[in-house]
Amino acid sequence: MAFIRIEKKKSGDYIRIVRTVRKEGKHTHQTLYSLGKVQDYTAEQLSRIADKLKQAAGEELPELIRIQDQQLEELGRYNYGFYLVYHRIFSYYALPGVFDKIARKHRLSYNLSNAVLLMLIERLHDPVSKRGNYFNQQDYLGLVEVKLQHLYRSLDYLADHNKYLQQHIFQLHRNLFNQAIDVVFYDVTTFYFESEWEEEGALRQKGFSKDGKIGSTQVVFGLLIDKDKNPIGYQLYKGDTYEGHTFIDQVQRLKKDYQIDKLVLVADRGMLSQASREVVMENGYEFILGERLKSLPKTVKEKMLDLSSYELEWVSSAKDPVVVRYKTFKHGDRTLIVTYSQKRAEKDRKDREERIAKAKQLIKHPSQLKNKARRFYLKQEGQDHYVLDAEKINNTAKYDGFLAITTNTTGLHPTSVLDHYHHLFQIEHSFSTFKSYLETRPMFHWTDKRIEGHICLCYLAYVLLNHLLQRVKKYTITEKQIRKTLSKMQVSHIKQLNEQFYLRSRPADNENIILNSLGIKPLTNLIPEHKIQEYLQ
Repeated sequence: MAFIRIEKKKSGDYIRIVRTVRKEGKHTHQTLYSLGKVQDYTAEQLSRIADKLKQAAGEELPELIRIQDQQLEELGRYNYGFYLVYHRIFSYYALPGVFDKIARKHRLSYNLSNAVLLMLIERLHDPVSKRGNYFNQQDYLGLVEVKLQHLYRSLDYLADHNKYLQQHIFQLHRNLFNQAIDVVFYDVTTFYFESEWEEEGALRQKGFSKDGKIGSTQVVFGLLIDKDKNPIGYQLYKGDTYEGHTFIDQVQRLKKDYQIDKLVLVADRGMLSQASREVVMENGYEFILGERLKSLPKTVKEKMLDLSSYELEWVSSAKDPVVVRYKTFKHGDRTLIVTYSQKRAEKDRKDREERIAKAKQLIKHPSQLKNKARRFYLKQEGQDHYVLDAEKINNTAKYDGFLAITTNTTGLHPTSVLDHYHHLFQIEHSFSTFKSYLETRPMFHWTDKRIEGHICLCYLAYVLLNHLLQRVKKYTITEKQIRKTLSKMQVSHIKQLNEQFYLRSRPADNENIILNSLGIKPLTNLIPEHKIQEYLQ
């Protein structure tokens, strides 16, 4: 029979779990585990330990008595949160089997799944270089050691099979999670490099940067997501590719690679062109696209600016609702919805004033302008002499607060169209996750294959993270809170005589919410060494 006893020493009172054994015809006590000093625990922690033991025994604890024992030795401290949570999601997507299939195809001598999982965990924990991944792997409990060269090689296989991985994830969402693909959002962003080096025909080229990194080489990243930010697929393009051309390519991919027959495609005005609309309709899709105000016919613009004819109102579904007035027009074979918001008008005015202030500074330094004069309401009068373009400023001010959307949908009410278009902010948030949280850029890879492998890795990390965010959505837990919580989930590896076990850290904020959302039971406070791997799997 086991008992809890306390050994009192000068250095403190030590908690022991012991049992009575018969040795040479006499009864003696054998120590099973030592829990350390009483003084190392709070009253609450001791109470939880007692409650667990009571629950297991089904009765009150026996009296505490004192015996002599030896000190504990800590062998190491490890994080178990990131492996526990993301390995579970990694497996939920059946990715171990996918990577094992790829490894068999290429007759790899190492475990591709383990290598990819390590890089994903590091990307989700604290993004560093692949070399950093190699040295940091000892900090995690559950991971199988991976060699540095295998991490680099794994990027090549991610690049080669990125389309297969995208399709696998999409189909799994569709089949297992009943993902409804009725509305798809599309947009592009750019990922820059620290170097200006470029090679003809390569992915990294100089182009229009979404990050304002003028002069840096970049790649263009096109992303398709649904209304819950679940990714459908992505595509990389050369850094100098016009975003409107990527839109046409992505529409064709939706039909060819994903066999989606009917949907509404939502995109910003940068994707708008006659060719874009034709391709969408040729594939049997409907569209909701931002319209360029200045390109509208004069008669439409005159009616649009007459606010007295705006009788309808729509309230956005954002956390901070905004009342928007709107009016509909027939515009050829499609419907034009024009909106006006006082809040947007104030923002437009403020943005223009900031550009004018910047323009006044640039006038003093014309060499810095280059091709940027038009962006700052400037016109050139003589060599290296610029002045404010008052006519352009006044013409722009007329459209403060206005936004136009064009659509060929017939079964949606205008307010539903506005709701869909408003949700384009979801994809902007996704880009922010890629750039800031996952630190996709700046990139330090040189070859197209390594660049493609790096982007595929970041895409997979986004898939895992977004899945977890959807699981805990009702608790409004943020990306940063998830990272903070998982970082605090640690265990100490303890040695006691010839026995070893793990002692968990104090439960972190949101830990139980995250684990419960994935159907994972919390780790017990004390667990034998041989049981820890069983728990993590």
